[in-house]
Amino acid sequence: MRRVLAILLCSSSLPALAGGLPACAQPVRFAAGWVGDPEVDHSRSAAELDALAAAAAAPGRGTQLGHVMVQTRLSVEPQTACRGLSVRLDFVQPVLRIAREMPAGSCSYALVLAHEQTHVRIHQEIARQFRALHYPWSDRPGSEAVLRFAKHQLARLMDAQRRFDSPQEYARGRTACGGEIPRLIAPAPGASRPP
Repeated sequence: MRRVLAILLCSSSLPALAGGLPACAQPVRFAAGWVGDPEVDHSRSAAELDALAAAAAAPGRGTQLGHVMVQTRLSVEPQTACRGLSVRLDFVQPVLRIAREMPAGSCSYALVLAHEQTHVRIHQEIARQFRALHYPWSDRPGSEAVLRFAKHQLARLMDAQRRFDSPQEYARGRTACGGEIPRLIAPAPGASRPP
């Protein structure tokens, strides 16, 4: 049920800011794109979602029944109307995955979908908080320093995703729906589930 995050950082060598422009009232502005409704994918098994979670350094949360994968891209550009920088956070190709063992219309499917939609809402809140950031230092910051600050702040904001995936949240999933989820992901008799 954990979302996967890939961070793509875009920072070109920014040209010297045009000397003829007035200084910006806010030397660094933060902007973020919208996280819309992700594509929903039912093609992966719970074991495949476990492997994706392990690759994303999110092991130990129990069987993954879904996750939201969102790539993020940070870019730093000169502002066009004044001398300053603009930092932009974009969300690329959001995908919400639900394990194919969860039958559509079942209580377990609804529970997993609600959990993953909460991750989407957390991404939307992260975008809102990113837009509200203020660069706390010098009037004429360099693009590399601004990018480091933005990357650090984004990582801090993204921690909300980890906090939501608490042991209590996972325990609730194991006991909800009258125990339906453990029955759906149990290996068939004679089969073993990959570790």
